[in-house]
Amino acid sequence: MKIFKRWVNVFLNYVIKDRKSPTKNRERVGQNLMLLAVFMFFVFMINFIIIIGTDSKFGVNLSKGAKNVYQATVTVQAKRGTIYDRDGNPIAEDSTTYSVYAIVSKSYKTVSGKKLYVQSSQFDKVAEIFNEQLGMEKDYVLKQLKTKDVFQVSFGTLGSGISYSTMSAIEAAMEEAEIEGIAFTTSPGRMYKNGTFASQFIGFAQLQEDDEGNKLLVGKTGLEASLDSILSGQDGQVTYEKDKNGNILLGTETTVTEAINGQDVYTTLSEPLQTYLETQMDVFQSKANGVFAGATVVNAKTGEILATTQRPTYNPETLEGYNLENLNNSWNTLLHQAGYEPGSTMKVMTLASAIDAGVFNASEGVSTVDGITVVDTTINDWNVNEGETGGYMTMAQGFAFSSNVAMTTLEQKMGADKWLNYLSSKFRFGYPTRFGLGGEAAGILTDDNEVTTAMTSFGQGINVTQIQMLRAFTAISNDGKMLEPQFISKLVDTNSGTSRVSTPEIVGNPVSEEAASQTRDYMVTVGTDPQYGTLYSRLYGPVIQVGNYSVAVKSGTAQIAAEDGSGYLDSSGNNNLYSVVAMVPSGDPSFIMYVTLQQPKDFQVLYWRDVVNPVLEYAMQIEESLTAPALAVGEEETSYIMPDFLGKGPGETAAVLRQNLVHPIVLGTGSKIVKISKKEGSNVASGEQVLILSNTLKEVPDMYGWTNKTVERFSKWTGITINYKGAESGTVIKQSVDVGKDIEDVKKITITLGD
Repeated sequence: MKIFKRWVNVFLNYVIKDRKSPTKNRERVGQNLMLLAVFMFFVFMINFIIIIGTDSKFGVNLSKGAKNVYQATVTVQAKRGTIYDRDGNPIAEDSTTYSVYAIVSKSYKTVSGKKLYVQSSQFDKVAEIFNEQLGMEKDYVLKQLKTKDVFQVSFGTLGSGISYSTMSAIEAAMEEAEIEGIAFTTSPGRMYKNGTFASQFIGFAQLQEDDEGNKLLVGKTGLEASLDSILSGQDGQVTYEKDKNGNILLGTETTVTEAINGQDVYTTLSEPLQTYLETQMDVFQSKANGVFAGATVVNAKTGEILATTQRPTYNPETLEGYNLENLNNSWNTLLHQAGYEPGSTMKVMTLASAIDAGVFNASEGVSTVDGITVVDTTINDWNVNEGETGGYMTMAQGFAFSSNVAMTTLEQKMGADKWLNYLSSKFRFGYPTRFGLGGEAAGILTDDNEVTTAMTSFGQGINVTQIQMLRAFTAISNDGKMLEPQFISKLVDTNSGTSRVSTPEIVGNPVSEEAASQTRDYMVTVGTDPQYGTLYSRLYGPVIQVGNYSVAVKSGTAQIAAEDGSGYLDSSGNNNLYSVVAMVPSGDPSFIMYVTLQQPKDFQVLYWRDVVNPVLEYAMQIEESLTAPALAVGEEETSYIMPDFLGKGPGETAAVLRQNLVHPIVLGTGSKIVKISKKEGSNVASGEQVLILSNTLKEVPDMYGWTNKTVERFSKWTGITINYKGAESGTVIKQSVDVGKDIEDVKKITITLGD
């Protein structure tokens, strides 16, 4: 209190000090005011200069602040690319979906007092409608509606992704019940109009919210996930002006960045063939009731996947069936993510290799009575293992009969090293195909056990995937030239009106043309030999029949390895994996079909007729459309700029390149790329070969199909001298050093070029 009085006295003394007349006091006040005005002017000017020069005040960006008040920036979502079949029929495309919410705040009324919120007396009716239209539990709906101190409530996953028809039905039901306060927001969605249609293979995309709250479609499984970067595009931005109240002024938009729509992907699938395959697989599965079943049809001359499906499956439009209970505790796509022991369909590759190696004599006799002993293990035929008596047959009959003893005899004649060279270095078992879909299994091929190696001749002791088997089968159907499986026919960039078109990719020449042709001839006997053919029924004749065409076939039955590594499951109760491959016409195949069936509750060999025969007959009927090449869009090709792949994994890199229709050639089995034939930032044409050197190269590669340019780069990297024979141009059709030979021992290779 004393301090306050003291300051009051100081102030009064200052006021009355040097007191003059009223006129003089007014002059003095005027002078002080003028000095204050000059001072304030300079303060203002300094601040003005600082603001103009720095566009900031007290660390705050003034322009940005003004824009926040008078401008709004809106994200323009890029259109996700459409997935088509080979003929342009949409499989997956963007659509608008709806999310429902309910206003529950009692403050939401009109000026006249009309209630625009959901009233508590209407909660039960809302729950009833949501249960009927969206499958929501009533208790959950009531819990959300009774949330306290909120303006509105939403309803989770089941309340999102609603179709237009369902949204309209909900609106109609609410209007009839005179319920206010139920409304919808719109979101981008993905439509799969075909329902169950190569579901695991195509996969699905779902809405995902980014860090800024924008909702965008992201591929979750299958092709949608693997090609997400190609399909998704890049979002753009638009700014709008706002009035003083913060309302956006229409017509004032300014594009900041253009949205770049995702590329359209034209798959190799055929909608009519795929739809028919789905129907016939339902028939097949309804009888066999397998734990898993898979079927794929491939163009025998290009490697294109024309149709593929599996059971159990699901509907990507509704996600009905997309749960572990229905999918038998597995999310795997059987085509490339599930490994298994293939059984006797592997004998196709065994026979072709034996013919190629010159150890197969069709008329040579073989006794199956006592089996064949390898080290300390006796291998018997399937019928002997089932309690029957063995017999005597020729090697050709042994193949038709699916004799384990005959195939093991051929493996022993080739020798373990040569046979493993065919399996690993030539047919490439034990390595992923890297055909472009993610999560691909590698399979397992070991060489440390002589008995296991012998067993691989009849498809046991080796783990493969369906896509690996299909790749190997193309070497048999395509006269020895092995093809990379393909699922993209072209990529179309709608932003530029350009496209990239796929071309067949030869990835090796495991066996000769003669060996492949003879193998197909012997496969015909599997379905036509009344005495020995395992696909010939004495009551019904050939099990696999495709019109009047000759069909090369082979069936297989394999024991299933126990998950704990303790051996094989008890084969009683159909604890087996059954399979069949068919090539039609056998003389010059157009199509390959491969079907697997695991642990069926019931199995009869005649069940193959429900799926293989009708599907291949239909494929032959529409052969012209299934084999027509893809046509480019626009006069120019969409560019693909080479990323920096040095130091990356060769396998993953090969898959990315194939997704962009480039033909990668990986040298070695290392985990890192040390050299690559295309410079970072350069354009890579579709179908162009890109040579990739890994950090481990021990074997001579299969150079079949390589261009002269690729061969020269290989020579430069390895120091191996290349001599040329044959045509002046073209691709490699022969090499003087066998595939799989230790590359350290090689100083020179003679290459023959041809068409």
